[in-house]
Amino acid sequence: MPIFNEMKLLNVCLLVFSALVTFFLLIGAVADVNRKRTFMKHFIVLLISNLFMQLGEAGIWFFAGIPEHITVLKFSALMSLGFSYLLIASYTYCLIYFVREKKEVSLVPAHIISGICCLFIILSIVSLFNGILFSYDAEGNFVYGPLYGLVRAFDLIGIIGEIVIVLSYRKMLSLRVTLFLLTFTILPLMAMSLQFIWDPIPEYLATTLSLIVIYILFHEEITNRLVETEMQLSESRIAVMLSQIQPHFLYNSLNAIRGLCRKDPEQARDAIGSFAEYLRGNMDSLNNTKPIPFIRELSHIENYLKLEKFRFGNELKVIYDIKEKNFFIPALSVQPLVENAVKHGICEKENGGTLTLKTYCDGEYIVIEVSDDGVGFDAEKLISEDKERSHIGILNTRERLKQMIGASLTIESSPGKGTVAKIRFIPKENTEDN
Repeated sequence: MPIFNEMKLLNVCLLVFSALVTFFLLIGAVADVNRKRTFMKHFIVLLISNLFMQLGEAGIWFFAGIPEHITVLKFSALMSLGFSYLLIASYTYCLIYFVREKKEVSLVPAHIISGICCLFIILSIVSLFNGILFSYDAEGNFVYGPLYGLVRAFDLIGIIGEIVIVLSYRKMLSLRVTLFLLTFTILPLMAMSLQFIWDPIPEYLATTLSLIVIYILFHEEITNRLVETEMQLSESRIAVMLSQIQPHFLYNSLNAIRGLCRKDPEQARDAIGSFAEYLRGNMDSLNNTKPIPFIRELSHIENYLKLEKFRFGNELKVIYDIKEKNFFIPALSVQPLVENAVKHGICEKENGGTLTLKTYCDGEYIVIEVSDDGVGFDAEKLISEDKERSHIGILNTRERLKQMIGASLTIESSPGKGTVAKIRFIPKENTEDN
């Protein structure tokens, strides 16, 4: 049986190959459109740590036994040890933030492990000067320091700790996801069984293999979540459309038009046109999977308010203060706010009131503001997680704004003072019309 620990060139080549695989994984992760997710950021740090850890270990093997390169050997050992601890810490954060996308969980385990890793990184740096963990003799051979046993002990404790963390989240994860996440600890643990004949190359190769498995898992999970999100958005568009076409509104609008037919046929004709455009706007929203130009949303709002003015006359006053209009927004995302202002604010106020629709720039942000001087209401109750039909429009609007353009929706209201709803977001220049 060949003595693998004496096959210097083989070990160096395997470590460099493993580092190259990690490098290509890193390129893929950095180029991934989902790299801004928190757990993906930590995964990128994880890959960088593995890359430099393996290069450090390759340096140890390549320069071992060469007295002229003791300084290089020491820094290679520092790279290998230091980045191994950063690897452990970043994996813990990556794991917990991945779970936090499903359910809020504590970051305390990650903080504790990171604190211990920082301590060992400091000890590794100190070892360059006093050999507390490692040093090299005059012949360029590795010498174990008096506290090196702590390194091996922490390796084992860290692996067990990460297994415990993964298993503690098993109820939030599928069996397949749990098994994939466990590869980061199980594979290196299995490789440790070879340490008596080949140490530590199998552990490094096992770590890289586990990162490939985890990257595949993350890519599939992100894809699945995007599909789920798209389905939710599709359901939201249908729910929003249905929430806008409510029977009482249709009846009231048709009755108002009926009354106009005798009193003012020309105005009735105009009302029928607005009614038809309003219905078409709602139906068209079902096909809009991307943001639409604001001017289309504004046209839909104008048709809605025309119909309401036919019913309420001078009791409903409307002010348009449009300073910005060249931007995109999800279909039927402003209209529910306008309807809410009319129904919950102005219509319940004696002698009516005024609705104001504004758009303006606030630094790099676009702001859409819908305000009224109506009776006001309990804003927290309106946007709470209840399922009442009258609130579906606001709830879905809030979610679609967040998912489609990263916008925030705030509603401020107080009894007797009116309501102000604001949509705030950074416009994207590359957004295209449907």
